Amino acid sequence: MDTIKYNQMRDTLKDKNYFDNLIIKLYSSQERRYKKIKNNEIKLDRLKVVKRSMSGNFNRIITAKYSRGDDMCSKDLYDDYKKEVTLLNEAWEQNTGLFPFKIGSEIILLNQYGRSAYIIMLNRLSLGVLLNASIEDYILLVDYIDKDEVKDFLFEFLIKQLIPERKKCTQESYKDFFDINETFDSLKQVIIEDDKNLAQKGLKRFLEKEWYNCFKGTPLYNEHTNEHNTYSGYWCFVAAAIVKIKQLDDSSFKDNQYYPKDLIQSSKEQ
Repeated sequence: MDTIKYNQMRDTLKDKNYFDNLIIKLYSSQERRYKKIKNNEIKLDRLKVVKRSMSGNFNRIITAKYSRGDDMCSKDLYDDYKKEVTLLNEAWEQNTGLFPFKIGSEIILLNQYGRSAYIIMLNRLSLGVLLNASIEDYILLVDYIDKDEVKDFLFEFLIKQLIPERKKCTQESYKDFFDINETFDSLKQVIIEDDKNLAQKGLKRFLEKEWYNCFKGTPLYNEHTNEHNTYSGYWCFVAAAIVKIKQLDDSSFKDNQYYPKDLIQSSKEQ
């Protein structure tokens, strides 16, 4: 195991002791579940549900480590990411995660994610870009999205950074937006903006006015007040990924409370 290198605490809503305890608790849960999987102690019809939950836990561990001030270039942290995407890929199941939409008395599944699932997937894709994920690992995540037949311009913008030969997406899969495009439209305008100054201003505005509001209506909103201590951080990883890909100047928003500025430097050092 790597020797943990700490920088200054990055989160301002919780202290180091909180994140220490959260990370220990999550790792302990993962170890118990890995042991049960190895010993065939989980019923087959529950296995994929358990693996999806474990993948989510690794996402929370990575986020909590950033909040705590951990070195984001460590092998241990990348191993967490690798395990996260591997478990998610192994847990794929047809129609799981897609959004159910009611038309009259009929319920159909749309090729899109609900807001919570969308934000989490956005974080996963963005972290892959920022951690310089290997194609072999990143493709596990992309494969999951492709199996769901979800087409989203923001997803594709991130994917193309690590898989440049990927076929260009010309149309999103949404039949009914379920407010995904309404919520993230300004960010989608940033990624197609050729004027870097305008892109920087758009990203600054999104961080200041829109990012946290994206959580409304999901369990992520006000999660830092959750009595069960589920909060790991409100970081907008996609903002840092966009800065890296478009080579933007982040000086006007680098101190924003949601912007993970240290990941930009970590990404350059890898």
